[in-house]
Amino acid sequence: MQNETMEVIRNFGTINQNLVFKQGNVLRTVADAKNVLAKAVLDEEFPQDFGIYDVGEFMNVFNLIEDGTVAYEDKHMHIANTKASINYFYSDIEMLTNPPEKDLAMPDAEVTFTLTQEILGQLRKAAAALGHKSIHIKESDDGLVALSIADTQNSTSNDFTLSVEGTFNQTGNAVPLSINIDNLKLLPGDYEVEVSSKLISKFVHTDKNLTYWIALEKK
Repeated sequence: MQNETMEVIRNFGTINQNLVFKQGNVLRTVADAKNVLAKAVLDEEFPQDFGIYDVGEFMNVFNLIEDGTVAYEDKHMHIANTKASINYFYSDIEMLTNPPEKDLAMPDAEVTFTLTQEILGQLRKAAAALGHKSIHIKESDDGLVALSIADTQNSTSNDFTLSVEGTFNQTGNAVPLSINIDNLKLLPGDYEVEVSSKLISKFVHTDKNLTYWIALEKK
């Protein structure tokens, strides 16, 4: 498997510990809570359907074989180099969490912005320092998009806000837009983000063919 494929598998394992591989070059996963859905289009293809029950275990086993090659057998994967080999048996796909085979239909987005890896890092640090879990998305006073780490239930709580370039088109009785930062299980990089008042968001990696759909928090 290519390094980029392994990076995606490792990342998807943070969303759901088991993973269903379908024949072809598209890999999908969904959280057990159905609040995070992800899709990657890879540069390599899988020759058949198979399942991995525990991605963490699979990564540890795979890394035992340095510079190994993979052969896909009917019931197991054969990983080998010139000195060592492992037979890693597939799991029953019916016993795993099967993600939807079609992309989520994204509603019209009222908010769009670019989320860089640097900005997300700052938000994570602020969330850890302040003890808050929610990123609140609002329009800033200067017409930009404001990303705020705060406890909206406590008017005297400390808060942290960053303004980013984007568009904010909510009008009328605006729906509060908040994302739990723990759900941002994103592969490192920059993302183009769409947010809908239908309580769904879409994160598209700017360099990789990688997309996440993440549910917003209900108020």
